[in-house]
Amino acid sequence: MKKKLTTIKSEDENSPEIDEFLKSEFKIDVFNSYSEYYNEIKKFSESYLFSGSKRDNFSLKQEILSELELISSNLANFNSNGRNVKRIIKHNKFLDDFLKISKELQNNINEFTPILKKKIQKIDKFYNNNTLCWTEANKIKDLSFKLNDISSNLGIWEEIQELEAYLRSLVEAKSTKKIKSRKDILLSFHFNELQSFFLSKSDDKTVIYDDFIYLLYNNGIFEEYEGDKFVNILERKETVENLKKKMRPVVLELIKDLLGETLRQIEELDQKYDLNGHGIGKLNLEGLMSQKFSELLPKIVDLYFKGLDKQFQGGINNISDPEEFVKIINLSYKKVDDFAAKIDEIDTWIMKFDAIIKPYTSITANIKKTLANIISEVIRRKEEYLNYLNNIKDESFRVDVRMFVDTKIAEVNKMITSYENETSLIIKEELPQLKQIKDLLSNYKLKINEIKTEVYNKLDAYKENNVDIYATIKHWEDNFNRKKNQLSFLLTVLMNKIFKSFKDLIDTESILFAEITEITKQTENFEGLPFNFALSSFLASRLSEDELKERITEITSKINQITSSLGLYELERSKLEEIVSNKVKIRQGVSLSNVQCTVCHKNINFVKDKLITCVFCKSTYHYLCVADWLSKHNSCPMCQNTFLDPSLGLFESE
Repeated sequence: MKKKLTTIKSEDENSPEIDEFLKSEFKIDVFNSYSEYYNEIKKFSESYLFSGSKRDNFSLKQEILSELELISSNLANFNSNGRNVKRIIKHNKFLDDFLKISKELQNNINEFTPILKKKIQKIDKFYNNNTLCWTEANKIKDLSFKLNDISSNLGIWEEIQELEAYLRSLVEAKSTKKIKSRKDILLSFHFNELQSFFLSKSDDKTVIYDDFIYLLYNNGIFEEYEGDKFVNILERKETVENLKKKMRPVVLELIKDLLGETLRQIEELDQKYDLNGHGIGKLNLEGLMSQKFSELLPKIVDLYFKGLDKQFQGGINNISDPEEFVKIINLSYKKVDDFAAKIDEIDTWIMKFDAIIKPYTSITANIKKTLANIISEVIRRKEEYLNYLNNIKDESFRVDVRMFVDTKIAEVNKMITSYENETSLIIKEELPQLKQIKDLLSNYKLKINEIKTEVYNKLDAYKENNVDIYATIKHWEDNFNRKKNQLSFLLTVLMNKIFKSFKDLIDTESILFAEITEITKQTENFEGLPFNFALSSFLASRLSEDELKERITEITSKINQITSSLGLYELERSKLEEIVSNKVKIRQGVSLSNVQCTVCHKNINFVKDKLITCVFCKSTYHYLCVADWLSKHNSCPMCQNTFLDPSLGLFESE
């Protein structure tokens, strides 16, 4: 190219021959095929390959990725050659445009290929290869399918166009009736006919075409056709047997892979505990694997759980620490939980496999039943370990709570003893006020006795003279009777004061020690009404019916005690209110039991209401009903008599 371009350029730098030569070397039709392929394959990949599992259509994705990487490599060569040519001819519009769009396409492909790579995951196991499982099963079943309408983005594929033509030729060859129109043809076929067509395309790309067939099936391009579904009994039996033969090694591989760690643990446990009863370490797992699945799986479960039980019992011997118990139980529970997850994976795979082998799902009936029983047993085992765990935790919590409560009981008992000791010292002491009064009384008693002696001696001196001194003695008695009453009143005031002071202390002491037995979150509403609400808060849902009934009886007893106390208080209040009411009536000069306010005509409560009574007509008013009138007129609203002294205290000026 360099030699040719140098020759042309030396003759005529702007010769059209340069453009013609460049176009012949940088073939635009090749580039256009690359561009068209990329645009179509990108749409196809985004529509059909990006959804679903990364393992699906692995070979097809890998083939597309290889083609895109090859195109990118070719474009890189195009661009490299183009840059080398530019060094010779400097500027050329065709070459500049070509390099621009070529680089842009290369960039687009290089951006797309990493996205496609992320959607690819290599499959190393037969049971994980959905395409292979489906293809191999359908080879054996060889059911009828029918071709549906093909979407436009798939119709552009040459293979699809050729497939449609191939199927039409098959139908036309089989049909004995005259076909009116090509559109009237039902394109039905057997699976092996479909695969034979793609095998004829290329022997070395079988797995790619298998992926493509499975993709077409999953997207409804063709589906099972029930028109000629009937299969005779012998053929059906043969198909079932062939499917079983094909299925067994696949399921066995799945079991070995998923339960490999479990099988290893079974061997280790057999070395310790002789799980099979044939001697330590003599368990034959290879022989076990040759059994039917309905025998193999239950045997694995039985051996594994037997080993776990022996390991568990051996682990908890001579252990008293609850935390160690919990660790051992948690470990055993985790092992069962992990085993359950693996069994679930096997069960899920069998369910998916049913969709592949339909209508021959009867061949998995036994293994599905076996798995259902195993799952039930696993759940039972998990619940058993959970019960162990909960019981251990409950006992641990109970011990912890008892120890805490015992500590607090000791603290409270110590405080009660301290209270008794300190209070007894105070009680033994004589109250200072009483001692002072006693001393005063003794002192005044001596002085009064001296005076009484003097008076007696004086009166005794006149006794012989027959002097009438009755009036004098009566005067003495009357005087000191009044004084005695006054003195008694003073002592009553003192006693009431002492009683009130000590009553609060007595009540507080009573409530304090009554509430010691009650574990509750006190509020102001329950102050003085002790009750063990902790039972209801923490244990009510766990109590038996008899315990709940006993609890209700205790609450009823509490309510009765409170009701009884309430009745006594109400009776005491009623007595006091009656005394207060009578005193107010006497002070106000009211003799009736029911008195209405002359203004509002409502009954007057002599205990609570503030009153004003007219000294002339005895009309009684609520203070607020008449105070404003009196402040302005200083006269009774009823009798109109004016009070001579406006400062009698009938109303407050404020």
